[in-house]
Amino acid sequence: MIRTVVTMGALALAVSTAAAQEVKQTPEVKHTEPVVVTATKVETPREQLGASVTVIGEDELKTYNYSEFQEVMRQVPGVDIQRFGGLGRNSSIRIRGANPNQVQVLVDGMRVKSPTLGSAELSEISLDAIERIEVVRGPQSTLYGADAIGGVVNVITKKGAGPVQSTVHLQAGSYATFREQANVQGSYGGFNFNLSGSRYDTEGYLRRFKNDDAEQTAFGGRIGYDFPWKGELSLSGRYVKLEVDLPIAFTGRPTVLDPNFQQQTDTWLYNVAYTQPMLDWWRWRVRFGQWFNNVGSQNPPPPPRDAFGVPVSQTDTKRQEAELINSFDVGTWNTITIGLEHRREQGVTRGVFAFLFPPEDVSVFHKTINTSSVFGQDEIRLFDRLFVTGGLRWEDNDTYGDSLTPRVSVALLVKEIGTKLRGGWAKGFRAPTINDLLFPGFGNTGLVPEHSESWEVGVDQKVWKDRLRFGTTYFHNSFKDLIQSAPAPGSPFGVLPKNVGRARTYGWENYVEVEPLDWLLLYANYTITRSRDAIAHTDLARTPAHHYNAGVAVTPTPRLTLFAQATVVSSSLESASQAFRNHGYHRIDAGGTFRLFGRYGVVDRTELTARIENLTDESYTEIFGVKAAGFNALVGLRAYLK
Repeated sequence: MIRTVVTMGALALAVSTAAAQEVKQTPEVKHTEPVVVTATKVETPREQLGASVTVIGEDELKTYNYSEFQEVMRQVPGVDIQRFGGLGRNSSIRIRGANPNQVQVLVDGMRVKSPTLGSAELSEISLDAIERIEVVRGPQSTLYGADAIGGVVNVITKKGAGPVQSTVHLQAGSYATFREQANVQGSYGGFNFNLSGSRYDTEGYLRRFKNDDAEQTAFGGRIGYDFPWKGELSLSGRYVKLEVDLPIAFTGRPTVLDPNFQQQTDTWLYNVAYTQPMLDWWRWRVRFGQWFNNVGSQNPPPPPRDAFGVPVSQTDTKRQEAELINSFDVGTWNTITIGLEHRREQGVTRGVFAFLFPPEDVSVFHKTINTSSVFGQDEIRLFDRLFVTGGLRWEDNDTYGDSLTPRVSVALLVKEIGTKLRGGWAKGFRAPTINDLLFPGFGNTGLVPEHSESWEVGVDQKVWKDRLRFGTTYFHNSFKDLIQSAPAPGSPFGVLPKNVGRARTYGWENYVEVEPLDWLLLYANYTITRSRDAIAHTDLARTPAHHYNAGVAVTPTPRLTLFAQATVVSSSLESASQAFRNHGYHRIDAGGTFRLFGRYGVVDRTELTARIENLTDESYTEIFGVKAAGFNALVGLRAYLK
């Protein structure tokens, strides 16, 4: 039985290859611990890691018929997703109470966060050509530098293998939504490829006026060559084009709707990497990548209030990254990794400011920041039971200065009783964005990075021949020098960003997974996050105290897989300046996959797919004033061609 296992409570049920071919399943559950790259930057079995890691595999994405990246992340413990409306709208991620700009998001190791805004836009990540998603919770600044205080999410592109095969998936559903996706992959000799593309259209669910449409076109893939001397060359890339209507101009009391606000986004990236084992004890990898993000918006009058804003703007950002990593094995018990990295980030904004009508004031803002860093890491393995990892990173930025961040983690395996004890301590930092530092009339060149200190302890347990898995983790984060807007008399906007904030978060992540039968999996996880803004003396904004997930996946026959997932989220403060709360809510999703036909000609099999979200039509908001979608469904046909 082939499965991708998700630790820390995120569900990991894959459609069994044996089931798909109607082969008899073995009575004992076999779990293979995945190899994780994100937690150490070198391939390491997850059971040897002291960090809290979740791995979401390609098979799980298909089993649950996910169509959007942010929906995949909702079931991960410690993770909160807030979405500003429907398809293509801003979606943010928080981990253990850390803000979206304190969470690093990567694609094949390449940062995809905006250097001007400081956060990653999840709607710009399509589910094309993905092998797995690795989520490492807790500070990772030792490996990834700035902005990895809360954790790291890494989307890893799949390498093509085997004979040429392809998949076509067509879906239609609520709100005049249509989605098409196609993939082709394979290998020949040393050459391998995996290419995918998708299209997503919807008319949206705010029907009071027609300004809620969205379109997404995406491509992703990887091509590579494996040389006879064990060298591996790869080129991976992604492109997403979003065209969305923005029906909400202002959230709060009351919410202000906008009939003509529109936005277009083009995002693309590429990564070139070469890996080479030089000797039995020495391996190196070099990577170069570029990321581009261009956002244009138009918001002319009416309503009249648009005449006092920015009716037309264009923001273009880009990033270049170069990285060299060397790993040295000192015997079988020690691996030393040394890495060098250089990053160049640029932001250009052009806007027509309508303080007068007709608009006359044109502004252009153009800034570049360079960052260089070096890091070292030592992994010690003793008696195949005790695993200690320590590291240190020095990062130098030509605008805000340098930072030094250490990290230590420990994992102890008690194999006789299936127990794993783990813990870690680290420091992290979040760099000021280009806007924070340099935006005309708002930037403050005197800013320093935000800093954090975090620790965690946890235990994982497996019993009943690994059919029952459960565990818990306690975490604690302290933040200082948080960048917040503070009054600044005489400044053009009346405020300036300053290092005035302090906060802390702490809590528990708990999970349980049980497979009482070969064809049945049940899971649940619960995260309690206590947060406190030490300056405002309130909870942190948009940080719910309680988050529950539960679900079941069942394969009653080899041709049918069914699932149900439930989420319960408690209320949360909208912001310290707006002393009102988002109400708590629950949401139930369900669906499944039914194999209609077996092999016929080049068609290996054809499946009927369905995913229903918000089954009970719950009325709720994740961001105050922006109602989430009600009952909605996507049904489709998926064909596998060989």
